[in-house]
Amino acid sequence: MTREFWKDWKRKTIIEKKAIKRIIKARGLIIKSIPKNKLIAIYIKGSFVRREMNKNSDIDIVPIVTEIKYEGRVFEVNSHNVYPCIVVPLSIEEFKKNKLMTQANHKPDLRAKPDRFLKKLKECGLIYGNGLNPKKFPIRSNEKALKDEIKLMGEGYIKLYRKKEIKFAPLLKQVFWLTETELEHKKKKVSHTWKGLDKAIKEKSHIMHLAYKYRLNKPKDKKRRDAFVKKLEKHLNKLEKIF
Repeated sequence: MTREFWKDWKRKTIIEKKAIKRIIKARGLIIKSIPKNKLIAIYIKGSFVRREMNKNSDIDIVPIVTEIKYEGRVFEVNSHNVYPCIVVPLSIEEFKKNKLMTQANHKPDLRAKPDRFLKKLKECGLIYGNGLNPKKFPIRSNEKALKDEIKLMGEGYIKLYRKKEIKFAPLLKQVFWLTETELEHKKKKVSHTWKGLDKAIKEKSHIMHLAYKYRLNKPKDKKRRDAFVKKLEKHLNKLEKIF
Protein backbone atom coordinates (compact mmCIF):
# COMPACT_ATOMS: atom_id res chain seq x y z
CA MET A 1 0.00 0.00 0.00
CA THR A 2 1.55 3.30 -1.09
CA ARG A 3 0.86 6.54 0.74
CA GLU A 4 1.54 10.16 -0.20
CA PHE A 5 1.25 12.45 2.83
CA TRP A 6 2.36 15.48 0.79
CA LYS A 7 -0.83 15.51 -1.30
CA ASP A 8 -2.48 17.89 1.18
CA TRP A 9 0.44 20.33 1.20
CA LYS A 10 -0.40 23.78 -0.05
CA ARG A 11 1.98 26.01 -2.02
CA LYS A 12 4.62 23.38 -2.70
CA THR A 13 7.99 24.88 -3.53
CA ILE A 14 9.94 24.06 -6.69
CA ILE A 15 12.40 22.12 -4.54
CA GLU A 16 9.56 20.10 -2.99
CA LYS A 17 7.98 19.32 -6.38
CA LYS A 18 11.29 18.01 -7.69
CA ALA A 19 11.80 16.04 -4.49
CA ILE A 20 8.41 14.35 -4.79
CA LYS A 21 9.25 13.07 -8.29
CA ARG A 22 12.48 11.52 -7.01
CA ILE A 23 10.74 10.04 -3.95
CA ILE A 24 8.14 8.30 -6.11
CA LYS A 25 10.88 6.92 -8.36
CA ALA A 26 12.96 5.72 -5.40
CA ARG A 27 9.94 4.14 -3.74
CA GLY A 28 9.15 2.15 -6.88
CA LEU A 29 12.70 0.85 -7.11
CA ILE A 30 12.74 -0.09 -3.41
CA ILE A 31 9.49 -2.06 -3.75
CA LYS A 32 10.92 -3.98 -6.71
CA SER A 33 14.28 -4.65 -5.06
CA ILE A 34 13.21 -7.42 -2.65
CA PRO A 35 10.26 -9.82 -2.22
CA LYS A 36 7.12 -7.98 -1.15
CA ASN A 37 6.73 -9.95 2.07
CA LYS A 38 10.25 -8.88 3.16
CA LEU A 39 9.49 -5.15 2.96
CA ILE A 40 7.47 -3.95 5.94
CA ALA A 41 7.36 -0.19 5.41
CA ILE A 42 9.06 2.81 3.82
CA TYR A 43 9.41 6.07 5.72
CA ILE A 44 10.78 9.50 4.94
CA LYS A 45 12.41 11.51 7.71
CA GLY A 46 14.15 14.86 8.00
CA SER A 47 13.80 18.19 6.29
CA PHE A 48 11.41 17.06 3.53
CA VAL A 49 8.80 15.94 6.06
CA ARG A 50 9.34 19.11 8.13
CA ARG A 51 9.08 21.22 4.95
CA GLU A 52 12.48 22.77 5.69
CA MET A 53 14.27 21.64 2.55
CA ASN A 54 16.83 23.87 0.90
CA LYS A 55 18.91 23.38 -2.25
CA ASN A 56 21.52 21.39 -0.30
CA SER A 57 19.10 19.07 1.52
CA ASP A 58 19.02 15.31 1.14
CA ILE A 59 15.79 13.32 1.25
CA ASP A 60 16.21 10.62 3.89
CA ILE A 61 14.29 7.47 2.93
CA VAL A 62 14.20 4.60 5.44
CA PRO A 63 12.88 1.26 4.17
CA ILE A 64 12.15 -1.27 6.93
CA VAL A 65 12.99 -4.87 6.00
CA THR A 66 12.42 -8.11 7.88
CA GLU A 67 16.06 -9.24 7.99
CA ILE A 68 19.43 -7.56 7.64
CA LYS A 69 20.34 -9.73 4.63
CA TYR A 70 17.90 -7.72 2.50
CA GLU A 71 19.41 -4.34 3.30
CA GLY A 72 22.14 -4.58 0.67
CA ARG A 73 19.71 -5.03 -2.20
CA VAL A 74 17.61 -2.11 -1.00
CA PHE A 75 20.69 0.07 -0.52
CA GLU A 76 21.62 -0.49 -4.18
CA VAL A 77 18.68 1.74 -5.15
CA ASN A 78 20.93 4.71 -4.34
CA SER A 79 22.15 6.36 -7.56
CA HIS A 80 22.19 9.68 -9.38
CA ASN A 81 18.76 8.71 -10.80
CA VAL A 82 17.10 9.11 -7.40
CA TYR A 83 19.40 11.71 -5.82
CA PRO A 84 18.91 13.72 -3.56
CA CYS A 85 17.07 10.72 -2.12
CA ILE A 86 19.36 8.80 0.22
CA VAL A 87 18.06 5.30 0.89
CA VAL A 88 19.24 3.89 4.22
CA PRO A 89 17.39 0.68 5.20
CA LEU A 90 16.89 -0.70 8.68
CA SER A 91 15.87 -4.19 9.72
CA ILE A 92 13.63 -5.60 12.41
CA GLU A 93 16.71 -7.47 13.68
CA GLU A 94 18.44 -4.13 14.35
CA PHE A 95 15.41 -2.66 16.11
CA LYS A 96 15.22 -5.68 18.41
CA LYS A 97 18.89 -5.31 19.41
CA ASN A 98 18.93 -1.50 19.10
CA LYS A 99 22.17 -1.91 17.22
CA LEU A 100 23.21 -1.23 13.64
CA MET A 101 24.64 -4.42 12.19
CA THR A 102 25.94 -3.18 8.83
CA GLN A 103 29.41 -1.77 8.26
CA ALA A 104 29.85 1.93 8.99
CA ASN A 105 31.48 4.44 6.63
CA HIS A 106 33.49 5.99 9.46
CA LYS A 107 35.22 4.98 12.65
CA PRO A 108 33.84 5.78 15.13
CA ASP A 109 30.39 4.97 13.78
CA LEU A 110 28.48 8.23 13.29
CA ARG A 111 25.13 6.59 12.68
CA ALA A 112 22.28 6.99 15.15
CA LYS A 113 21.00 3.96 17.01
CA PRO A 114 17.74 2.51 15.64
CA ASP A 115 15.71 3.67 18.64
CA ARG A 116 16.21 7.33 17.71
CA PHE A 117 14.22 6.60 14.58
CA LEU A 118 11.51 4.90 16.66
CA LYS A 119 11.31 7.82 19.10
CA LYS A 120 10.68 10.20 16.19
CA LEU A 121 8.41 7.90 14.21
CA LYS A 122 5.47 10.31 14.51
CA GLU A 123 7.61 12.97 12.86
CA CYS A 124 8.33 10.71 9.87
CA GLY A 125 6.18 10.28 6.80
CA LEU A 126 4.97 6.77 5.89
CA ILE A 127 4.95 6.21 2.11
CA TYR A 128 4.53 2.43 1.97
CA GLY A 129 3.20 -0.32 4.22
CA ASN A 130 1.40 -0.27 7.56
CA GLY A 131 4.19 1.09 9.72
CA LEU A 132 5.90 0.05 12.94
CA ASN A 133 4.81 -0.13 16.56
CA PRO A 134 7.65 1.43 18.64
CA LYS A 135 6.35 -0.23 21.81
CA LYS A 136 7.55 -3.59 20.51
CA PHE A 137 11.22 -2.58 20.61
CA PRO A 138 13.75 -1.42 23.26
CA ILE A 139 14.23 2.35 23.56
CA ARG A 140 16.90 4.13 25.64
CA SER A 141 16.00 6.50 28.44
CA ASN A 142 16.34 10.22 27.68
CA GLU A 143 19.36 10.40 30.01
CA LYS A 144 21.16 7.54 28.26
CA ALA A 145 20.33 8.99 24.84
CA LEU A 146 21.77 12.39 25.78
CA LYS A 147 24.97 10.85 27.16
CA ASP A 148 25.37 8.92 23.91
CA GLU A 149 24.75 12.05 21.79
CA ILE A 150 27.36 14.03 23.73
CA LYS A 151 29.93 11.25 23.25
CA LEU A 152 29.07 10.84 19.58
CA MET A 153 29.47 14.55 18.92
CA GLY A 154 32.73 14.93 20.83
CA GLU A 155 34.50 11.68 19.95
CA GLY A 156 32.94 11.26 16.53
CA TYR A 157 31.77 14.29 14.59
CA ILE A 158 34.19 16.88 15.91
CA LYS A 159 37.27 14.64 15.62
CA LEU A 160 36.39 13.52 12.11
CA TYR A 161 35.63 17.09 11.05
CA ARG A 162 39.04 18.23 12.22
CA LYS A 163 40.63 15.34 10.35
CA LYS A 164 38.72 16.56 7.27
CA GLU A 165 36.97 13.20 6.99
CA ILE A 166 33.52 14.80 7.13
CA LYS A 167 32.28 18.21 6.02
CA PHE A 168 30.75 21.02 8.07
CA ALA A 169 27.14 20.27 7.05
CA PRO A 170 26.88 16.86 8.81
CA LEU A 171 28.42 18.37 11.95
CA LEU A 172 25.87 21.18 11.85
CA LYS A 173 23.01 18.74 11.32
CA GLN A 174 24.10 16.76 14.37
CA VAL A 175 23.60 19.85 16.53
CA PHE A 176 19.89 19.56 15.69
CA TRP A 177 19.76 16.04 17.15
CA LEU A 178 21.93 16.94 20.12
CA THR A 179 19.69 19.89 21.00
CA GLU A 180 16.49 17.91 20.57
CA THR A 181 17.84 15.17 22.83
CA GLU A 182 18.85 17.82 25.38
CA LEU A 183 15.30 19.19 25.44
CA GLU A 184 13.83 15.71 25.72
CA HIS A 185 16.03 15.09 28.74
CA LYS A 186 14.62 18.29 30.22
CA LYS A 187 11.11 17.01 29.37
CA LYS A 188 10.40 19.89 27.02
CA LYS A 189 8.21 19.13 24.02
CA VAL A 190 8.89 21.32 21.02
CA SER A 191 8.29 21.28 17.29
CA HIS A 192 10.55 18.81 15.46
CA THR A 193 11.97 21.57 13.25
CA TRP A 194 15.07 23.77 13.17
CA LYS A 195 12.88 26.81 13.69
CA GLY A 196 11.01 25.14 16.54
CA LEU A 197 14.20 24.20 18.39
CA ASP A 198 15.69 27.64 17.86
CA LYS A 199 12.57 29.26 19.28
CA ALA A 200 12.42 26.87 22.26
CA ILE A 201 15.95 27.73 23.44
CA LYS A 202 15.73 30.90 25.54
CA GLU A 203 19.43 31.00 26.43
CA LYS A 204 20.91 33.51 23.97
CA SER A 205 24.39 31.96 24.05
CA HIS A 206 23.15 28.43 23.28
CA ILE A 207 24.90 26.76 20.33
CA MET A 208 21.55 26.07 18.66
CA HIS A 209 21.02 29.69 17.68
CA LEU A 210 24.29 29.88 15.78
CA ALA A 211 23.72 26.43 14.27
CA TYR A 212 20.34 27.56 12.94
CA LYS A 213 21.88 30.73 11.53
CA TYR A 214 24.58 28.72 9.76
CA ARG A 215 22.03 26.20 8.55
CA LEU A 216 20.26 29.03 6.74
CA ASN A 217 23.49 30.60 5.52
CA LYS A 218 26.49 28.28 5.54
CA PRO A 219 29.67 30.16 6.57
CA LYS A 220 32.31 30.12 3.83
CA ASP A 221 35.02 31.44 6.11
CA LYS A 222 37.00 28.59 7.72
CA LYS A 223 37.76 30.75 10.77
CA ARG A 224 34.04 31.11 11.49
CA ARG A 225 33.51 27.36 11.13
CA ASP A 226 36.45 26.63 13.44
CA ALA A 227 35.12 29.12 15.99
CA PHE A 228 31.78 27.33 15.85
CA VAL A 229 33.45 23.99 16.61
CA LYS A 230 35.24 25.47 19.63
CA LYS A 231 31.95 26.87 20.91
CA LEU A 232 30.36 23.47 20.36
CA GLU A 233 33.05 21.82 22.48
CA LYS A 234 32.35 24.25 25.32
CA HIS A 235 28.66 23.43 24.99
CA LEU A 236 29.41 19.71 25.30
CA ASN A 237 31.42 20.34 28.46
CA LYS A 238 28.48 22.23 29.89
CA LEU A 239 26.07 19.43 29.05
CA GLU A 240 28.31 16.83 30.70
CA LYS A 241 27.93 18.69 33.99
CA ILE A 242 24.22 17.82 33.96
CA PHE A 243 25.20 14.32 35.02
